[in-house]
Amino acid sequence: MNLRIMFLGIAFAGILTPLQVPAQPKAEDGFQTLFDGKSLAGWNVMNKAKFIAEDGVIKLHGGSGWLRSDDEYSDFVLRLEVRWMKPKQDSGIFIRASKEGKNWPDKRYEVQCENSARVAHLFGAKSVRDPKKAEQLLKAPKEWNSFEVSCIGSRCEVKLNNELVCTADDLKMAKGFIGLQGEGGELEFRNLRIKKIESKK
Repeated sequence: MNLRIMFLGIAFAGILTPLQVPAQPKAEDGFQTLFDGKSLAGWNVMNKAKFIAEDGVIKLHGGSGWLRSDDEYSDFVLRLEVRWMKPKQDSGIFIRASKEGKNWPDKRYEVQCENSARVAHLFGAKSVRDPKKAEQLLKAPKEWNSFEVSCIGSRCEVKLNNELVCTADDLKMAKGFIGLQGEGGELEFRNLRIKKIESKK
């Protein structure tokens, strides 16, 4: 091959490479998205909560109230990412929640979503948590943290940044809404998705 042609070919390939669109990651098997990245479609702002969809995330700007899913869920695996914009910003992830309530649902289980030693504690059920491990897993403010909440029957497991930190075995409420709590904090949420688990009967 002529050297000039070879060099032209290499240069041309170099020009084209940056223009190639990277492959999109495959969707997680069985999971469906709960947030379209543009709006609060599929959600209901409850009790004057201060949630908005902006810049591809759900933003919480203080205030009280909560953000409720359109649908109720029984057995599921919920995954989402959270970041706290300042130290010790309070919120919660509601599971199997009722609709009624003055500020937050009267009936609910809540995964503590505060960047403090309380992170990933499960309220509303007798739970076992490793507080030291949970606190060590926390990332600095403005860094993204992953939560995975699995509810199957009376069993609940909470993972923080891919590590199991809290479990419970006495969930009594069988079904309810998914929710994000507004309790004065400044937080952002993204990549909310859920996988329904069919009951084996």
